[in-house]
Amino acid sequence: MSGSPRSPSKSIKKVCVRNSNGFLPVVLSQWMISLADGLLIPFVNLYMVHSLKFDPALAGAILGLSGLGLVLGQLPGGALADRFGYRRVIVIGFLVAGLANLSALVTRNPIVFGISYGIALFASGCMSPAFYQVAAQIGTQSNLRSVGTLIAAQNGGIAMGALAAWPLVAHNMHDIFLAASLLDVGGALLAIWLVRSTQPVPPAAPRPFRLSDWMYIPPRGQRTFWPIALAGFLTGLLYSQMWSTVPAVWVKAGGNASIFSILWFANGAIIFLVERRISRGLERRNPFGWLAGASVIYGLAVGIFNIGMSLTTLCASFAVLTLAEMLYEPLPPMFYAKAAPRGMKARYQGAGNLANSLGIVMGPVIGDLLLQGGRLQIVWTLMAVLGVLAALAVMSARRSEGLAAPVRMISQEARE
Repeated sequence: MSGSPRSPSKSIKKVCVRNSNGFLPVVLSQWMISLADGLLIPFVNLYMVHSLKFDPALAGAILGLSGLGLVLGQLPGGALADRFGYRRVIVIGFLVAGLANLSALVTRNPIVFGISYGIALFASGCMSPAFYQVAAQIGTQSNLRSVGTLIAAQNGGIAMGALAAWPLVAHNMHDIFLAASLLDVGGALLAIWLVRSTQPVPPAAPRPFRLSDWMYIPPRGQRTFWPIALAGFLTGLLYSQMWSTVPAVWVKAGGNASIFSILWFANGAIIFLVERRISRGLERRNPFGWLAGASVIYGLAVGIFNIGMSLTTLCASFAVLTLAEMLYEPLPPMFYAKAAPRGMKARYQGAGNLANSLGIVMGPVIGDLLLQGGRLQIVWTLMAVLGVLAALAVMSARRSEGLAAPVRMISQEARE
């Protein structure tokens, strides 16, 4: 016999990381914006207090207000992507973020700094729906695996950015904003030259683009979108405790805050290395069951502190959190893409991202209020309960959908 034909599955696997459809540059662009975020986010407060000599209370207020830009950018970003195309939004977002970071670099005025950094985060938020929908639309073998690759690039970029920032901070803290600006400009050039012009699928019944489309929220009758978005909001509340309430309790108990730099770096590095393999396994499973299970695991990551706050429970909590992220995060973008009508895919991604971002913003406020009341055990128990509630929300979506489709089929529907 002559040589046996190649296995189709093997030939498909080989193209997963190739650029046959323009996906690899999308991943590289996402990695660059995440690398810029990793350079800045852990050190912005330190930069304002030590380099710009802002009062710590003022620095905290600026950080909180500018952080709203990341939340507010989601809905208009989705609308822009559906209206003008994903690549155009990514390119313009990079350029705006780069210019805003340069403005933050050269000013010493707190108002100008806050506005500049807020605009940079707003631009980053605007790009997010476009990135996720591109992954859901032009992935190679599996859309789910493509979203998983995008998430791996995000986490790898943030982890590497935080690590690379240390020598820059030691030399001159201004350098982190310069480096972030250069990365933003480089990402824009990469998107211009390499990211294919992936256009949204036009709606079945085109209509004029109305003013309300800029802040589009899916209708209440959307029985898949809203339960998944609610789960995203609840898990956002949970996730934010790990960089707000948990460090506050740890430091108050006499722990060294530097341990969190190591744990967050390990979190991002593990997700970067393992996420694609996890996504490959998820595509053959019941998506609702995995999403619900991951929600409960998210709750366990915080609820574990009911045992006590120690180095052992802290490391165990981050290990559980990392597992929850790897199982949970690739799935919501697929559900949003499946639920969205033609021509509105990025707007659904933006609305879903907004729900999760609101949870992340509100989480530290709720945790701090409970801590001030001396209700530490209530914080941990409440977050564990929220994980269960998120799982119930996911299962309600499953009941409305009937028999759950395999993730592979959801991936195909997300393209349309």
